[in-house]
Amino acid sequence: MIDLRRFSELLNANEDFSWGTLYFDGSFQLEFGEARYWLKVFMGKAILITEDIPPFGSTFTISGSKEAWLFALGEAKNRFREAIMTGKLSVEGNQIEFARVGRAMHGLSEVLRGMAREGSLSLICPDTSYSGSAKD
Repeated sequence: MIDLRRFSELLNANEDFSWGTLYFDGSFQLEFGEARYWLKVFMGKAILITEDIPPFGSTFTISGSKEAWLFALGEAKNRFREAIMTGKLSVEGNQIEFARVGRAMHGLSEVLRGMAREGSLSLICPDTSYSGSAKD
């Protein structure tokens, strides 16, 4: 569903993400329907992105159906914040940290929108469409 290597490159090159997480040492999880991704972030960089979710969880999780993510990312306008505020996407875990890294979350949503447009993020194909791993 997502090209993890490309995601890492684009995320770490995004100024909003880097600036917004400069003093963040934590992790977050993204859930696109059944597909789940865990990101470890330290001092402005995503240092690990994996489908292998560790047993200790994450600082916060952003989840929603593929349809909700398509609403948030798939239109001409970035509707990520609207999807969060209306409950189409949910945030679980440390809400304070999620709010504190708001600029980074905007950067994250812009990266995901760009990936959807270029075809390295699929919100409509089966979850099994990505056969690589974060380790390749």
